[in-house]
Amino acid sequence: GDLVFVEDLGLLEKGEACPAAAILAPPPARSQRKPLIVTEDPRLAFSQILELFAPEPSVPVGVHPKAVIGKGVHLGRDVAIGPYVVIEDGVRLGDRVVVYPFVFIGRESDVGEETILHPHTFIGERVTIGKRCIVHAGAAIGADGFGFLPTPQGHRKIPQIGTVIIEDDVEIGANTTIDRATVSATRIGAGTKIDDQVHIAHNCVIGRNCILCGQVGIAGSTTIGNNCVLGGKAAVSDHVRIGDNITIAARGAVFGDITEPGVYSGYPARPHHQQLRVLAMTHRLPELLKTIEALRQEVEQLRSRVRELEEGKK
Repeated sequence: GDLVFVEDLGLLEKGEACPAAAILAPPPARSQRKPLIVTEDPRLAFSQILELFAPEPSVPVGVHPKAVIGKGVHLGRDVAIGPYVVIEDGVRLGDRVVVYPFVFIGRESDVGEETILHPHTFIGERVTIGKRCIVHAGAAIGADGFGFLPTPQGHRKIPQIGTVIIEDDVEIGANTTIDRATVSATRIGAGTKIDDQVHIAHNCVIGRNCILCGQVGIAGSTTIGNNCVLGGKAAVSDHVRIGDNITIAARGAVFGDITEPGVYSGYPARPHHQQLRVLAMTHRLPELLKTIEALRQEVEQLRSRVRELEEGKK
């Protein structure tokens, strides 16, 4: 039978009415209708149960004969490398790394143990990826940063000779791009989770345990602290510093430093309670315009009346 979970005891009755065979519920849940598994954190328990049912990687241990392996490559124990993978010279793969088909890993890159690289991932040269990371299909880590110098002859490319460092336990979504630094390192902190189609420009530093939702864009040389959340389509300008424990709501736009923990929203991003007041005033603009027009007409009538009185005295 099926297993469901409820986090709110107010929903337990609905859980009892569903076809599931048993319910994960928080204490002090009681039921006469269904077996309960009582746990302090039902959602966490449900996640742990799902791990037991998660499919094993479909790439068998070993190197597929159609993979291309360069010179001086170090392969850890029990690595799994699929067909049409290209691994350039000097790459190091840790133990139990899984590399799906059509992945490219540039020279002298380092991939930590138990990391999974899904199909069509691009890893540029001299990139470091930590342990237990997951990189989803189509992600590009270590492409050139977007650096150009305007000259009378046109835009001159600035060589991007830095690297990217991805720390342990990071997950990177499909088609996300993380550019290499100009001379140092673009860095993603341990435990950070990045959604699909996110862009992180060169020289950025993202702290530990951050959440970056889909279509977030972070311009170059920006620093984001630990435990931050950026909602979908949030945008951060270049050379900005965002402190720890800060949330930028969806479609928020950050143009300057933010240091105080809290929730920020809007364009430009401001404390959320301030933005709510701005939105409330925005909805009243049509009414305010009518009021202003009525006042303008009244003032004009008063002026006309004053002129008439002044002319009558002459």
